[in-house]
This record gives sequence, C-alpha cells and structure tokens, in this order.
Amino acid sequence: MKKKILTALILSAMMAATFASCGDVKNDDSKADTKNSTAAADSDVTGEEDTTAEEDKDEEPTAEEDSSAADETTDSEPETPADDTTDTKQASLHDSYVSKIAAYTFDNGYSFSELNSMGFANAYDEGKAYAIVSMEGGAAAGSVYYNVLNSTDGGENWLPCENYREANGSNIHIALDDGAILLISSNSAASASYPLVSYLYFDGIGVKAVELTDVLAQLALTDGTLLKDAENLELSATYSGGYTVALTFTDLNTYETAYEGEFDFTDAIQTALSAQ
Repeated sequence: MKKKILTALILSAMMAATFASCGDVKNDDSKADTKNSTAAADSDVTGEEDTTAEEDKDEEPTAEEDSSAADETTDSEPETPADDTTDTKQASLHDSYVSKIAAYTFDNGYSFSELNSMGFANAYDEGKAYAIVSMEGGAAAGSVYYNVLNSTDGGENWLPCENYREANGSNIHIALDDGAILLISSNSAASASYPLVSYLYFDGIGVKAVELTDVLAQLALTDGTLLKDAENLELSATYSGGYTVALTFTDLNTYETAYEGEFDFTDAIQTALSAQ
C-alpha cells in the first residue's frame, strides 16, 4: 500500500515532465483515440454482460459447486501483490527505457549511459530522459552548478533546461528505478555531522530537489551509537532496487565497519513528496 501511494505521488510530481518537458509538443489526437477506444470497450462490456446474464438464467449452480466456489473465493482473498514483484516489474520497465536512449556524448565527455550509471542521468518515460551535466568552472562558494538537459525523442536531441545547484562535498548520486535520483551528501557546508539525503526528479523545467529531513539521523550503528552522534565516518552506498540502498559506514579512526545494512527510503520519500 505504501508503495502504491508513493507511486501516485511520484506520477503526480513528474506529470509536467511527461507532457511539457522543456519544449515538448503535446498531441491532442490521442485524446480522441482514447475516447473512441473507451466507447468501443464500453460497448463490448455491455454485450458480454447481456450474454452472461442469459447464461446465468440457464444454469443454476449446485450446492457442491457453491461450496467449491466459496472455497476458491476464500483462498484468493484478499492478496495484495508482493512489493518485490512490483519492484521487479518497475525495474524491468525502467531498464528498457534507459536502454532505448540513443548513444549521445555530452560536453563533459560522458555518454547518457555513463551518466546514468554514475547517478547523473535517468529516463522517466519511454523515449524521455534528462541529464545533469557538470559545467566548466561551475564550482563556486561551496556549491557546484550543473547544466540540465532533457530529451523527448529517445536521446536524439537534448534541450537545455534550468541549471541545477547542489552543495559541494562527498556526494553520492543513485539513479532510481522510478526515473528519479537519490542524492546522499556528506562533508558539505549544508550537511550536518551525518549525511543528508535528497530526492531529485525532473519536473519539466529542471531538476527539483526534495530533502528527506534527518532520515538517517536516528540510524543505529553496530555499537548502538546513533549516526547523528558519531564522528569521522566514511560512507559507501550501493543501489539494491526500488527505494532501498545498501549502506556501509567505515570508522576512519580504526578502519573497521561501523555499520552495514540496507536502508529503505520509501516512507521518507512519501512523506517529503506529500508535504510539497
């Protein structure tokens, strides 16, 4: 249920990107096709219902059949599809979106696929993608500035959008299966003693950052110390799929692992997007 709600929030947040992405052209012909298809579908359904009604009059179920049907209903109710299945389907669909973006090399020398693997580019729909490209001389006063480009024709052409700025530091970018990017920032002017996390998505104008306030502050390390109270740690992160990331904190004093485990950001993202 949580992931269904989150999916709805994300679809709403990224609606502008899908229909009006930095010069994207809308096509109203599809609306008429949709209405005609809907009307035809309604007609087919009505016909099927009439036929079913006649069949029901002809055949009365026996007591044994009633009992069997009741058992089947009991066995099949009510099962929500497993989140793992939903995540797998979303990941597979997203992978196909990414793979269909044309090979294109940006001004910083990286291709779309390379930027995607680095967490600086992603596809948010079929044939639609965006890229966060480092700007020459873009670092200044504790910040780093990026060009943002968007394509709505499978990566053949890229249109400039609003520039994106983030705090300069030890930043980890992860391209998510929903078309967004997760930013985990450490050792920056904006970060506290623990990493700050933001959810980045393309809104049709540029990249919007939504902070997941203090999401990691209460993380308990192996020795029970809360992350917000710990010092001199180094973070590495690996994407596990969905909104789950495998985190490893290393104590730079002893070089021992202070924490290792998977963290699910689903609730934090849902809360942050709901507050927008």
